[in-house]
Amino acid sequence: MEIPRIAVRFLAEGREAVGTLQNVSRAGVGIRSAEVPRPGAIIALSFESPHGVLVDARGEVRWNTRGFASSRLPDGFGVRLHEPPREFCDFFRWAVEHAGASSADSVDLWYR
Repeated sequence: MEIPRIAVRFLAEGREAVGTLQNVSRAGVGIRSAEVPRPGAIIALSFESPHGVLVDARGEVRWNTRGFASSRLPDGFGVRLHEPPREFCDFFRWAVEHAGASSADSVDLWYR
């Protein structure tokens, strides 16, 4: 079964933008986006799970791809969530199961 692309809306540093969920872990997410907030920025994000559940979360940008020497890296950033909500935890469990793992700390969401 193929994982659908999951669009993420986010607000950071007074700017609203969209991206694609790229990675999910127990504590956060990786987002691919042309709009890349600076590390340390507070961020609010939301996305709809494949089951139609809205996931709203808040966190802090921990890293971004700006400044990396490799031009092969797509623009993006990582977010550490502050107290991930139940909907996020449910989504993470779904992603682990969907990836075919019995348990994992993170799951890369690769699209065909």
